[in-house]
Amino acid sequence: MTRARDAALAAASKLFAERGYRHVTIRDIALAADLSPAMVMKVGGSKEKIFHEVAEVQPLELTGIPDEELGRALVRNIIERMQANAVEPLGRAIMLRLTAPEPATIQAKFTDGYFDALAERLGGDDDAGLRAEMAVSALMGLGAALRIFEAPNSRAHSDQVLLRFGDIVQQLLDGDHRGSASVDTNIEDGRVPGSA
Repeated sequence: MTRARDAALAAASKLFAERGYRHVTIRDIALAADLSPAMVMKVGGSKEKIFHEVAEVQPLELTGIPDEELGRALVRNIIERMQANAVEPLGRAIMLRLTAPEPATIQAKFTDGYFDALAERLGGDDDAGLRAEMAVSALMGLGAALRIFEAPNSRAHSDQVLLRFGDIVQQLLDGDHRGSASVDTNIEDGRVPGSA
């Protein structure tokens, strides 16, 4: 029974990450796990119950990385997962959040595992929270470009992506404001940068 349950949960985890909640059926899980639909129901319960059991948001790995290397380390993780055709946690989190029967649950897990964990690493204040959100947003964009849209130039030149995008993420993490003085002035006087 334990082997059947493990197989059902492993299959469900992969299918939900690839297709989202709405596009996966108990029959799909059963087929992928080489089980009958009745056995999947017996060992896992309802589709929603199985979803909540496997819909974990894998937190960012932040330990053992020096602060000044954090940007490149986070970008390297995305690139290495792409090259190994492994599940990308940020992309998986997006899919789970967009298709979850209770999106707030996934939102809370994501906020805790990504935004809050990184903000805590950066000092825990409001500015750290903003820097964490901007860096994670940039990483999500990179992950989507590489995995969902298969950006051909970036995939072919992943060494350059690591260097350049890693430095951009590091600037966001550090709160580097170079070149932002005119933007701040325009925002303060009510004008949107680039508008007439």
